[in-house]
Amino acid sequence: MSTTRISSGLAFTPEKDLAMFEDMARRGQRLAGLSLSAHGWRFEEAEPEDVVFDMAYETDPDDDYFDLFRAAGWTPVLSYGHIHFFKAAPGTPPVHTGTESRLEEALTNRGMFLRYTAVTLSAVLLMMLAMTAAAWPTAARMAAATLSAVALVYTTFPLIGYHRQVQRLRRAPSAG
Repeated sequence: MSTTRISSGLAFTPEKDLAMFEDMARRGQRLAGLSLSAHGWRFEEAEPEDVVFDMAYETDPDDDYFDLFRAAGWTPVLSYGHIHFFKAAPGTPPVHTGTESRLEEALTNRGMFLRYTAVTLSAVLLMMLAMTAAAWPTAARMAAATLSAVALVYTTFPLIGYHRQVQRLRRAPSAG
């Protein structure tokens, strides 16, 4: 039997999702994947375990990438795109030992979502121009507006979240 939980948003509060993974593991629920229909995480029954979770971003990881984490005591759990989740025994040194590596990841993600948002905004503007230049049926206008809104939410919200992470990490004592 699988269970789903809504994500708090990795761009905004990744620590909340990581804490949820730990709580679910203690309850005998193993992180098994994403639940796109619930905008969150899918868990499956497993033996309860006392573990901590962490995550890292890497676009094209190879076996050596995951071997480094294994050597540090972290077991790969789930990868989704460029996001990789790991678990380890409590007390294992964290994946990121300093603010600098988290800041680097947040800057990379912010840049990626800035590009996504720019492309989405460009497409929306072109579509708006096309709609004003030609008479589109009402249903087509509604569909275009709905798709535009969804695309903007899924690109702009993460951009805002990663921008906030960058700002927070730059204010952190060890980032200077």
